[in-house]
Amino acid sequence: MSDFVNNNRKLLEEYVRLSHCSGGRSDYVQGGGGNTSVKLAGGKMAIKASGYRLSDVGTEQAYSVLDYQMLRSFYGGHEAKDFQDVEAAGAAQTKQAQCRIEGLPELRPSVEAGFHSILGRFVSHTHSVYANLACCTESCREILQRVLDGADYRWGWVPYSNPGANLTFAVQEEGRRVKESQGEEPAVYFMQNHGLVVHHSECEACLGIQEDVNRRLAEYFGLKLEEYPEVVLQELEEGLYRSEIPFLEQAFRSGIYTENHLLYAPLCPDQMVFLVGTFKTEGGRMPGQDCCTADPETGKLYFRMSKGKAQVTAEVLLSVVFLEEHIRNAGYKTAVLGEAAQEFVNNWESEKYRKSLSGGAGAESKKK
Repeated sequence: MSDFVNNNRKLLEEYVRLSHCSGGRSDYVQGGGGNTSVKLAGGKMAIKASGYRLSDVGTEQAYSVLDYQMLRSFYGGHEAKDFQDVEAAGAAQTKQAQCRIEGLPELRPSVEAGFHSILGRFVSHTHSVYANLACCTESCREILQRVLDGADYRWGWVPYSNPGANLTFAVQEEGRRVKESQGEEPAVYFMQNHGLVVHHSECEACLGIQEDVNRRLAEYFGLKLEEYPEVVLQELEEGLYRSEIPFLEQAFRSGIYTENHLLYAPLCPDQMVFLVGTFKTEGGRMPGQDCCTADPETGKLYFRMSKGKAQVTAEVLLSVVFLEEHIRNAGYKTAVLGEAAQEFVNNWESEKYRKSLSGGAGAESKKK
């Protein structure tokens, strides 16, 4: 047991609880998506490592340690316009802020370490389908004003920004705006086409606010948190799996969710990261290697890949179809990622790294 873990045990145990509560359900995070962090003694911050699931986090695993004060000073002393290449500048600063801790593996921190550094002690960022029912519509702020009327916490809305340094500067700017106009920093940030961020000085309060936000949004769309479809996979032979998800089967039988529909009008970055090059609708029912296909007659999905990758792919597909179905049923219009955002994600090395670990030979094997 390292001295670092012993000296920070209480906060790290709370951090594990936060991570498992946020990451233990696929309606909050899909695959290795989302990230959590906790501020520790000596200006250090533990943040989920890239490519790992939140449910992987333990007191000695699946997180990276950074000097958050260094990052906070960097973002607090600059604006995005100060840099010719803001993402390169932010990435370099994050790399410089990494701390080597004796007894712990050196892991690559989440690319969103920047905005974690400027928020409270406990931070939970999820890709909640309930938050994204609002964040993936053109009426996001209008919906949030209705849903959060009477809430005892402040909230902010962040227009779509590329993950990384640009997003951190956008969160920082929105936090300042809300504090100036309402006298208090927002405890909740909604990110357009992305997800939800909740932060607080106490772990239980952070989880409580996160639960309240999700429940309010679910109820607004006529849903219950407890009724989100479960991802069930059946192994047909080695390396070939079939889904048993009635909600998805009905949706795919409709003929709406073709490869073209799902891949070329994406609602969020994960839709591109995990489905492009993976989800196919041509060539019959059985997929090629590392691909997934939908049977147009039964609506069942077939996956020829590792079980971990099949699980991630199914979770992402379910979340995207769930969003489209319920946004449309509620009478709202979806907001999709623009061409510039799609190009950024397609060419971003950090997302390729995350995909290479998530559900494959990365996070799962490293736990062994």
